[in-house]
Amino acid sequence: MPALKSALSPAAGKALPSLALLLLLIYAVASIVIGASLRQFETQSRLTIERIYAASTLDKELSSLMRDAHAMISAPSQLRMQAVLINLEEYEAGVDAMSALATPRSNLEAPLDALEQALPAIRSLTLQAARLDTDRSASAVQDQALAMTRLDTQMRAQITEINETLSNAPAISSAMAGRLRVLSWIINILAVLAVLGLIYSALKSARPQLSAAQIAE
Repeated sequence: MPALKSALSPAAGKALPSLALLLLLIYAVASIVIGASLRQFETQSRLTIERIYAASTLDKELSSLMRDAHAMISAPSQLRMQAVLINLEEYEAGVDAMSALATPRSNLEAPLDALEQALPAIRSLTLQAARLDTDRSASAVQDQALAMTRLDTQMRAQITEINETLSNAPAISSAMAGRLRVLSWIINILAVLAVLGLIYSALKSARPQLSAAQIAE
């Protein structure tokens, strides 16, 4: 048995550097994968927050546009015409900003396409309502008001769909990121324990050799 132990000690000593390199390689790969995943989830979470803000801004711009458009239809004036045109530009800018944040994986393309396709109709009806020389008969005013209400209903349905799509995304990203951070801590702790174990094994295997050398002296 002593001979077997003495024979295993050199082999164990030679295997320790290889084991240490293997553990370091596993730790490096795991750290890279977890770090990349964390960055991806953090980017996704930040992008979702930007989308929520853009959707909220778009909803506000639509409300302002429809409020001033209905006011313009009911009682046209130069001031209300200017307000309608300004709100129209801001709403179109809001649609563009929301579209710029959409990706094929965001599930926002369908409602955003509907919003963009409705822009010409909204623009045409808004500009028509903003004309002071337009037909002001009761039937014409009613037709304009009903058409604007239908567009308002359609656009709000699309914005509601966008908000529902975005509602769960931040929670999912945060939960996954939290799990990855916990996993990263566990891997770091295991790496420290593994290194300490290797150091202990190296010191333990070196002691018999040192004692033999001292006896020989």
